[in-house]
Amino acid sequence: MELTFRDILFIILIFQLLFISFFLFSHKKGRRVSHLLLGLFFLSFCLNLADGFLLLKRVYFVYPSFALWASNMPLLYGPLLYLYTQSVLYNDFSFSRRKLIHFFPFIVFTAFAIVTYSIQSTDQKIRILNAVLERNIPSLIYIFSIAVYIQLFIYLFFSLRIVNSYVALASNKFADHKRTNIGWLRFTILFFMVFMLLGAISGLAGITPWAKYYYLFLTILLAVFFLYINRVLFKALHFPEIFSGMSEKEAASGEGRAVKYASSTLQEQEKLRIKESLLQYMKKSKPYLEPELSLDELAARLAVKPKILSQVINETLGKSFFDYINGYRIDEAMRLLTNPKDLKITVQEVLYEVGFNSKSSFNTLFKKQTGLTPSEFKKKQASYKGSDSENPESERIK
Repeated sequence: MELTFRDILFIILIFQLLFISFFLFSHKKGRRVSHLLLGLFFLSFCLNLADGFLLLKRVYFVYPSFALWASNMPLLYGPLLYLYTQSVLYNDFSFSRRKLIHFFPFIVFTAFAIVTYSIQSTDQKIRILNAVLERNIPSLIYIFSIAVYIQLFIYLFFSLRIVNSYVALASNKFADHKRTNIGWLRFTILFFMVFMLLGAISGLAGITPWAKYYYLFLTILLAVFFLYINRVLFKALHFPEIFSGMSEKEAASGEGRAVKYASSTLQEQEKLRIKESLLQYMKKSKPYLEPELSLDELAARLAVKPKILSQVINETLGKSFFDYINGYRIDEAMRLLTNPKDLKITVQEVLYEVGFNSKSSFNTLFKKQTGLTPSEFKKKQASYKGSDSENPESERIK
């Protein structure tokens, strides 16, 4: 059997997706339900690709009764990714029976497709397979495909909405970059949104003069998916256990926070009192040096409700809790790099001392606030001091 470049991509992707799926099913670190949902997501992709590959290589023409069994797998992509997103972000997520309703369309249409196809004669099944290969598919099938893609994009939209909501709420709850930086999850959702959009365009090309380019588009899509698997997925697999820092109920109650602030009964004078108490406590106790500091912990120390403290920080200081705490940390880092007690102190030692636990986060926020990386800032300060030591009269000249 001759293998083309497209065939090789198919085989590699099927193997990778199968391997990743079983790795997730057996992975014990982190939340098992998250691994299970992500594993099922990639397994559904794997089975759909395997079904398509067997059709392309005409294996089903020898065994037509076994064909097209995974054609409805795309109905699982949206629900699985949506539930996976919830399981990663919400610490009270559980796979209840109520959530099974998300899989109802897949069950119904798969049962209908299997029954409808199985009652056909062998000759009719072969004619159906030829029609699929030649992209000579009835318009009704294209309408169904459009409905499947619409369902998928709705789920992806709500998944992205959950992520954006979480980021907004987490920035007012946590100061730890690892608990607010879920860019990898947003990227994954956006990637599949674009990927499936291209897939939809490619599929619908079958009813246009571009139908002859369908398999070229398919090869390109497979190559893009291959790059995603190899460059992004393996890195992202390390992250699920980091999150789950907020309950679903908590997230729901936090939506529309600005509207709730507008109806708040907190008086301006009380805001200023809490603000002054906060500023004094930050200056005296330096709680920002604690890596795991959260809004709830800081509010408890100030004897105020977390929601009220969040409102005070947002409205009187114009910052999120994340930006407010990390602003102090960067200021402290600048002080240590400018006038260090130990001249041999390293940037890495500084970042841990001021409350960060991620070098990438520290570098990003430091450059955002100062315009320089920590290393550049340290060298610049050293050059100033070196210049002053070489010119002892410089201070008097100034």
